[in-house]
Amino acid sequence: MKIELICTGSELLAGKVNTNAAYIGSRLSAIGFELSLVINVGDKKQNLLQEFKRAFERSNVVITTGGLGPTFDDITVETAAECLNLEICPDGKVLNSIKEYFLKRSVDSIPKINEKQANIIRGAKVLENSFGTAPGQMLHFKFKDSGKKYRKTLFLLPGPPEEMKPMFEENVKPFLKSYSVGIKKNGVLHVFGIAESTVEEMIKPVMDEAVSGDSKSVELGILASKSVIDIKFSVSGTDELLVDETINKLKLGFGSVLKDNIFGSDNDTLASVAGQLLLESKKTVSFAESCTGGNIAAAITDIPGSSSYFKSSVVTYSNESKMKLLGVKEETLANFGAVSKETAKEMAESVMKLSDSDYAFSVTGIAGPGGGTKEKPVGLVYIGSADKKKTESFKLNFNGTRKDIRKRTVNTVLDLLRRKLIVKHSY
Repeated sequence: MKIELICTGSELLAGKVNTNAAYIGSRLSAIGFELSLVINVGDKKQNLLQEFKRAFERSNVVITTGGLGPTFDDITVETAAECLNLEICPDGKVLNSIKEYFLKRSVDSIPKINEKQANIIRGAKVLENSFGTAPGQMLHFKFKDSGKKYRKTLFLLPGPPEEMKPMFEENVKPFLKSYSVGIKKNGVLHVFGIAESTVEEMIKPVMDEAVSGDSKSVELGILASKSVIDIKFSVSGTDELLVDETINKLKLGFGSVLKDNIFGSDNDTLASVAGQLLLESKKTVSFAESCTGGNIAAAITDIPGSSSYFKSSVVTYSNESKMKLLGVKEETLANFGAVSKETAKEMAESVMKLSDSDYAFSVTGIAGPGGGTKEKPVGLVYIGSADKKKTESFKLNFNGTRKDIRKRTVNTVLDLLRRKLIVKHSY
């Protein structure tokens, strides 16, 4: 089955990241399908009409996101109808649901412009939108190609992810699952602390063993972002027991060679894993941040329940604040500079004492793009680590943009914390 995705919106052609395509692609993969093509098209009718015609010719299922709103540039419904030579009719039930949506928000009458969203292609099934005014539509139709007629299916989904995702899960996914043949299961492991090429070399024997013998198909992908490496793998087959067995063998095999460099699986993050370990050990942590500007604290507090183990974070960007708030010695800054192991150690020790936490980490560095020297280049970062027994410092040199350097620093601190807490962890 060929499934194609058309994402509408001129903003997608001007640099906006298409998160809808990433979501739909991953959700299809989870049920054994894949997108054959993703098209971004602007809000011009002729362009969209052309893409619809091409998609209907080559794909069995066409999914669209965007263009269901009330404004003049929301043209998906009328363009699809024109391409299929079908009428558009106002739907009374949809109109009432739009009115109720506004009434719940203390708007007495539906804005005239929103009445357009009640227009439904003749023969289409309305897909309820619980989070917005734009209903989705599902249409089965016959498309004539080279003298033959082929049954096709069109899904029109809203563009905002918070509206698109539940509509996809409630309508598109069940429809496609009914056509699924065989079984496909996916897994992902997250790695930190070793290079992407090293990961690939280490897990190759595990993969070679997994793909040999038996009636199954194994796929592998390795993705790296800000020093975090994702090992994505999928196993397909007709025997669910064999598929599950292979998935488990892969996880055990990867774990045996990568060991504690694996920090989690699926939706785990460095922050969530470190937080869980703090919770389980009943320990607390604090941070003193310079070049990261509070991003470590932001990562930790993104996790629900982090108040149980996170004490505080002090952002001391200037030398004055390092001295006044953390008590970093003036002679330390004068002799070694703000970006130094000595300053990092004093920052970590001080914030641990101030917050009375079990662990403390500090960061001071040069994120760039300016400010670097031959002795202290852009990307140089010192991390201080303190606990009740000892204080350490780590010197690191990161590359990339300012944002990259800051993110790599955050990830490294969280991984150092994780490794301090970890005793024995296997996946």
